[in-house]
Amino acid sequence: MNTIIELGLGGVILLILAIFLNPTHLLMPDSVNAMLVLGFIITFLVFVGMVWKEKAGDERESFHIYKAGRLSFLVGVSILVLGIVVQASMHEVDPWLVFGLAGMVLAKLLSRVYHNFKN
Repeated sequence: MNTIIELGLGGVILLILAIFLNPTHLLMPDSVNAMLVLGFIITFLVFVGMVWKEKAGDERESFHIYKAGRLSFLVGVSILVLGIVVQASMHEVDPWLVFGLAGMVLAKLLSRVYHNFKN
């Protein structure tokens, strides 16, 4: 049941992100934009809460959770690196790409150190 809810929340987040890109080039009024931001924040926080409380039933499920986390980290880092490389070639790097990549790498390193000392 949690997987279905998690997939649904992920789908809603992706839909809201697609709307933020404004692919139809329709001008959105400020009220619609504010509602989208609020909906995005609430949906994302619920999604994060579900991922944070995720518990594995057995070793197999624990392995699947581990692999999904590892793959999502690698995809996120790859996208940010690609964004930095593309923008560096245009001589204008968005600091949010650098901050995002630094945050992901730092969180990975700190969690690794923490879990090595804890276990």
